[in-house]
Amino acid sequence: MKEQIGTPYYIAPEVLKKRYSKECDVWSLGVITYILLSGIPPFNGVTDAEIMGAIKKGKFTFSNKVWNSVSQDAKDFITALLTVDTAKRPTAEQALQHIWICDHSKIDVNESQTKECLDHLKHFHKNNTLKTATYAYIGSQLLSRDEKESLAKVFKALDKNGDGKLSKDEVKDGYMAHYGKLISDDEVDSMFAAVDTDNSGYIDYTEFVVASINEKKLLSHDKLKAAFRIFDKDHSGSITPSEIKAVLQTDSSIPNEVVNAILQQVDANGDGEISLDEFIALMKDATDVKD
Repeated sequence: MKEQIGTPYYIAPEVLKKRYSKECDVWSLGVITYILLSGIPPFNGVTDAEIMGAIKKGKFTFSNKVWNSVSQDAKDFITALLTVDTAKRPTAEQALQHIWICDHSKIDVNESQTKECLDHLKHFHKNNTLKTATYAYIGSQLLSRDEKESLAKVFKALDKNGDGKLSKDEVKDGYMAHYGKLISDDEVDSMFAAVDTDNSGYIDYTEFVVASINEKKLLSHDKLKAAFRIFDKDHSGSITPSEIKAVLQTDSSIPNEVVNAILQQVDANGDGEISLDEFIALMKDATDVKD
């Protein structure tokens, strides 16, 4: 934290002094918020040197007429984040508790959908690697806008501290709030064992979408055909072991035995490849989902 690294406009004054820590990110978020609400940067200049000079002074205004339609709470939020003294600048956690953020983060969720999501989370079963990857792709790429928005609302309502992931306590609180009863520690542990695929100790948004969406919607014929095309790189109409590895591969190669196990489970005719029909059968087999 001793290098002067950053982008003009967004860089914090302490970074210019080459003595800084994570507080510099809060400053940058203040700059971003200022720009999002006004379309202009708080610290400006013709050259980078002029911009840096303005940042060091830390003086900015809300004098442009565009700010006439912006609330005082929003201006207070920006002012707090753009505090030159890092000891007085709020932490990210404190910033999330600001009235402007809290007032805009209140979410009205559909009670029945929230209960449905919680039920799906509770009864979600861990699937093989191919199924999990397909679920994740469909959840992130092929859901309708309405489906995505309704799921996002439920997730945000459960994510009380706004950190983008659900802890076990937040899931328990969600059950209490919407069912009026506690879910046992064993039930929560079982849920996380199935849903928390990266074993982070939390349920992130992608994991939530995969586990909580109605499987009939998730596994519609059209969505499965689109997902199949992602694996079928050469458009041959079948998925080979190398194509499975190409899609599922992350930082480390998937062991051949995992790919072979997937093929053995799915490849009904034993030709060493997965056809569209075999792929659809795999996805719907364990869930008993019908068109």
